[in-house]
Amino acid sequence: MEKSKIVSVCIDDFALKKRQRYGTVMVNLETHKIVDMIESREPDDVRRWLCEYPNISVVSRDGSQTYAAAITAAHPKAAQISDRFHLVKNLAERATNVFQTLFQGRIGIPVTSETQRIRMEMFTGNKVERALMVKRLRKAGRSKNEICALIGVSLKTLNRYLNVPDNVISEEKQTARGREHEMAVEKLRERAERVLFMYENGCSLATISQSTGFTYGTVKNYLSENFSPINAHYGKQREGKLEPFRAEVMQMRLEGITYREIHQKLKEKGYLGTQDAIRGFMSKEQRIQRDLQSITDGDPQEYIDKKWLIRLLYKPLESVKGITKAQLSAIFKLYPLVESILRLVTEFKAVLKSKQPHRLLAWMEEAEFLNVTELNRFLTGLKSDIDAVLNAVEHAFSNGLAEGSVNKIKVIKRVMYGRCSFDLLKAKCILGQSWE
Repeated sequence: MEKSKIVSVCIDDFALKKRQRYGTVMVNLETHKIVDMIESREPDDVRRWLCEYPNISVVSRDGSQTYAAAITAAHPKAAQISDRFHLVKNLAERATNVFQTLFQGRIGIPVTSETQRIRMEMFTGNKVERALMVKRLRKAGRSKNEICALIGVSLKTLNRYLNVPDNVISEEKQTARGREHEMAVEKLRERAERVLFMYENGCSLATISQSTGFTYGTVKNYLSENFSPINAHYGKQREGKLEPFRAEVMQMRLEGITYREIHQKLKEKGYLGTQDAIRGFMSKEQRIQRDLQSITDGDPQEYIDKKWLIRLLYKPLESVKGITKAQLSAIFKLYPLVESILRLVTEFKAVLKSKQPHRLLAWMEEAEFLNVTELNRFLTGLKSDIDAVLNAVEHAFSNGLAEGSVNKIKVIKRVMYGRCSFDLLKAKCILGQSWE
């Protein structure tokens, strides 16, 4: 196609064989074919290259300010369209950063059902505490079969709990690791209270930092509304052979399945560890659950991995298996900011599909009102490229063609294995389209 006939294009960059070397590809939005390629992405080179195509009136691109400046210099009247995929990706990454800061480990919430509460108490309690619960349920008029179904144990195990003599029931001693954890929490709480006292008495953050020896960031963290003296990494299991089966093992133990049966089922799914490893894993998990509950006044807690919350930024709740609607509602109740951010991300996706640019401006006002640092950074990027973003809402063009073409270029480049010149790569990519 003649250069004078090309009106609408999308451009993107791609890496070449040597470090710090990049190329730029131009794809025709009408024919969906590669128009041209250059061995650079520098603003001046891209500007001179675009000037060779005098009739370009629409250019789709990512958020690169380098390309934005080159397009403006070459074709001041051309409509620039920011890519919607990159916009959503950037917002989701900012929201992920907020969640990473808010939840450094697992998220603890009150159990979301009575059955789950009872099973969690059975799971975290020692033998005596389990016996007490079983006896309470029995005195409340529950039949043995009902109790077995409720707490997930066999009739034989239930009878063993019922036969525990009342005179041997005593409070279990706290583990050494639990005492260490409580001491660490208390020490951190005292430090935070000291910083808060100084701040309320008019001391600046810099003065507090100098006086206490804490870093400036630590002082800000202690004064944050979301600060908790409990180490968020406490209770987070290290990656290991059991990590892919963690939720499954927990659920099977809550249902009263024996370790031998659990080990057999996991072996069928590819687990290579031993039965003793599962016992050790569960022993540590029980101790962690007890320690955490001692800090939450003994209220039964269930714990949700942060990764399931992050996946909600990309997928609807129905497609995320690790979290339920009730659990999500409990998180919203404890952390209203999470609900606000998830709602903003969902609304932003809807705005990009709406064909109504005025909705974007309203969304930006709502996000700005939330006043979250990471979101403010995203909004700053939108404002610096607002015309292109508004065009992305109004028009159906996207940078998907360029992204797909870059994938083809990478395949051809790797087949060449770095043995050929850029001119040959360009010829293979452009001329090869006539064979498709």
